[in-house]
Amino acid sequence: RFSVLPAFSCEGIITLDIFEGSVNKERFMKFLNDDLAPQLSPYPGLRSVVVMDNCAIHHDAEVRAIVEGECG
Repeated sequence: RFSVLPAFSCEGIITLDIFEGSVNKERFMKFLNDDLAPQLSPYPGLRSVVVMDNCAIHHDAEVRAIVEGECG
């Protein structure tokens, strides 16, 4: 079983992680910190809005802190 963690913009793929196994909080946080957050900028700049689906991990306070910290 493989999992994919993608991040897209109107211009295409921002970052992508494909790995064997399931997504857990640790893996998602690593993706946010190491792959996505460095690509974000404060609002209203490019890549300053992050849209996530209703997955439970997306509602985590740590996830919010990372995204708001990068997008201000």
